[in-house]
Amino acid sequence: MTLEGKAAIVTGGAHGLGRAIALRLAHDGSDVMVADLLGGDAEAVADEVRALGRRAASFEVDVSDAGAVGAMVMATVEAFGRIDILVNDAGVSGESALLGMEESFWDRIMAVNLKGNFLCSQAVARQMVAQGEGGRIVNITSTAGANARPGASAYASSKAGIIQFTKVLALELGGEGITVNAVGPGMTLTGSEVKPAPSDGYQKAFVGQVPMGRPGAPADIAAAVAFLASTDAAYVNGQVIFVDGGYSAGKLSVSG
Repeated sequence: MTLEGKAAIVTGGAHGLGRAIALRLAHDGSDVMVADLLGGDAEAVADEVRALGRRAASFEVDVSDAGAVGAMVMATVEAFGRIDILVNDAGVSGESALLGMEESFWDRIMAVNLKGNFLCSQAVARQMVAQGEGGRIVNITSTAGANARPGASAYASSKAGIIQFTKVLALELGGEGITVNAVGPGMTLTGSEVKPAPSDGYQKAFVGQVPMGRPGAPADIAAAVAFLASTDAAYVNGQVIFVDGGYSAGKLSVSG
């Protein structure tokens, strides 16, 4: 798989999965705009991309702000001349049971995870259509989008929304040569201080339902994204790939 000559935006690219994705795309040949609310950290990842021999830039962006997203797209075109790949990784999480949930908690998760996906996809898709050469949009959802758990009504709803948003965009943009797919990580340990690892008890319970018997690693997710961004996935459209070691295939606890 080669991404030679391509230009990508990775939102949420400063840490965790986003950083791993940005570096994998660069390794495969793409220039990368590292976009994140933490602008200084995004620039540090851009430096890592440059060290791999690719062009890089960074942009401080709140993906729930339409003006900021538009400026991010303009900055990417100025830096690289085009946009071929968008990875919508920016997201927030949190737990709150329905009866005690604050409206602001719900609104923030939806604004970043779902509205942010919409704003970035719309702005970049318009640029891709204007270029006339197609493109790739890869959205990061979660196993939570298809597997409910208590306390995650906001987060799970946002990730389920991304799944349907992905499928609708695939229908709308396929004729423009733009494929739209999603990657759904299971529990993935990123080692990022921005998103602390789940408790030991949660990790043990989750891994107990993973046929492969381990949590995910950022490289696992980045590999799936790189595939979907490549020419090898030219006829893959509207799909969700759950990268979860088999977690979403069924439940081990009721086997036998």
